Parts: sequence; structure tokens; C-alpha cells
Amino acid sequence: MSKLHPVFVVGMPRSGTTLLASLLNAHSHIAIGPETDYFTMVWKPLERSSGLKLWPEVDQVLSRFFGLHFIQFTHLPYEQFRISLKKAFSEGSLSHQTILSLILSTYAEGHNKPVWGEKTPDHFMYVPVIKSLFPSAKILAIVRDPRDVHLSLLHVPWNAGNAFNHALQWRQYQWAASYYHKLYRDDFHQIRFEDLVQNPAATMNSVCQWLHWPFEPAMLERYRAEPLFDPIREPWKHRAATPIDSRNMEKWRTQMPHRDVNLFSWLDAKYLKQLDYAVPAGRSGFPLQPGIFDGLDKRAVGWWFRTRWRLHRDREPWLGRKLPQSTGTRSQMCEVQSLRNT
Repeated sequence: MSKLHPVFVVGMPRSGTTLLASLLNAHSHIAIGPETDYFTMVWKPLERSSGLKLWPEVDQVLSRFFGLHFIQFTHLPYEQFRISLKKAFSEGSLSHQTILSLILSTYAEGHNKPVWGEKTPDHFMYVPVIKSLFPSAKILAIVRDPRDVHLSLLHVPWNAGNAFNHALQWRQYQWAASYYHKLYRDDFHQIRFEDLVQNPAATMNSVCQWLHWPFEPAMLERYRAEPLFDPIREPWKHRAATPIDSRNMEKWRTQMPHRDVNLFSWLDAKYLKQLDYAVPAGRSGFPLQPGIFDGLDKRAVGWWFRTRWRLHRDREPWLGRKLPQSTGTRSQMCEVQSLRNT
């Protein structure tokens, strides 16, 4: 029997999250729109302030959020949302669950899909918050060889940091993935980008089995019909709307300087081996060649170490406080339905 539960697609940027979300979106069960950045744009600023207690502050944050490209690109009814959410606030029933569920379930209904999903790579570090707000949610992560991730990040306009940053970030992502798997067990699942591009049918079949959904072979072609990005604003995602290329892997073997290969081998060896990625022989000690720290983003390095420390102690990484208790979904769904009917 098919199970209906929200699905969050996460992963390190440039790891194939857009391709994976596009394939899922082509399934008859689920609708996944463009990235929302909800937890960065709404949850974090509000929770760092007064939460959902002051409507002028909530309204300001939501207005900024609804002005983002996500709402404009999907043509969702901003004014209708605002009226419904203000009513929920006045009744004391406004929550992050109802806000995000209302937006994404409306999008799913507009596409005649019974399940809503969400894809934002950076939400990987919000998984504990997501699971506390949506206990029944399934978290689907994708991992890619960190050396190819690094090469891909070099060609996007928003990239920051250097090879050391990216090697450390990938390592911390995989530490967190192991932590999430132990914590959430079958609700957290990770696939490899390389398996997806080499054998998309088998990989997506395994994903559908994990979700308890029937595999639909047509999704392997249908995924290109409705791109989950704006090709003008986000040209770096163009591959997600093209035929899957099984050769799109291991570019680091010919394009990466030996110095950087050695750095990734030294820093990421444990998880490279666990995930069956190649670790070239001959590495020894920390690679302190000249220029290894050029372009290093020290703040990002410090943040990753603090994040790991907080997660290890069951604290929310962005606020450093204990995570809230999980809430039930029955009353949450009733609230969303009530808001939609207003």
C-alpha cells in the first residue's frame, strides 16, 4: 500500500539534488517545486527573535519570503496565504508546520498530486528541526564524490571558500548523514549521485521502494518536462533538464591538481572508503604545500566544527538550543485544511 508522507530532498550543493528532485516530481504521487529556503529565510530569523509571537515581525519575514522567486515562479496565491496565516495567528494556531504545509500542499493540489515535497540542499543541516516539525517526513539525501562537487562549485557565482572548505564541508555532511541515519533510521535514506546517473532505473526503483510507492518507469523521461528551476536565473542547473549522462562523474581524475586530490584523500578518506569512492595511494600526512589555504573561508570552517559539536549534543545547530519535542500530524493537517478553506 502506498504511503503518503512529505519528502525533503537534501544534500551538499552541486551533488545532484535538482536532478533527484526532478525525477521524484515526475512521479504521480508527489509534487516538488523550486527551492524554498524556508528554514533559512523564515524559520531561522523568526526563531532567533520572538518566534511566532509578534504578527508585525512574522508578517515582515513572510512578506520578504513571499517576494522571493519561489512564489513568483510557481504563481502561488501570496495574498490568499497572507490572509489565512494572519487569521491563524489571531486564533493562536499559527505554526511553522501550518505555514510550510499550506504553501506546499497548495502547490501539490495545483498539480493534482497527493503528496508534497521540498528540495533545498541547505536544509540538510535542518533535518533535526524538520523531523521535530514533521515527524512523518521522509528525508532523502544524495551524496556525490567530493572532488567532483568541488570542481562543480568552482563554476557557480555564489561559491565561497577553497578546496579545504569543500573537503571539510563534505566530511561534515557525511558525519551528519551517519548521525541522521542512526537517529531517524528508515526515515533517512541516502543515495549516491554516481549510482543515479549510471543506473537511474534501479536507483529510482530502490527510492520508490523505500517510500513504499510503485516505481513508474515513465518518470525517467517525464522529469524533463517541468524544470524545477529558472534557466535564466540559475543556468548552472541546466543539466537537470537534459538526458542523464552516465559519464558525468570522476572528472577530478583529469581536471583536479594533484595537491587538491591529496587534500581530499587526507581529509575525507574515511567516508570516501565507506561510500566506495576511490582513494589514490601515496597520501601521507597533512598536505601543507604552498597556497593550500589561499581563499580559505575561516568563518565557514569554524561554523562546521561548532555545528558538529552541537549536533553531537542533540542541539539545534543554528540556535544551539535543545530541539523542541515532536508534534503530532493529525491536528496539523486539520489546521492546514481549515486555512485552505478560509
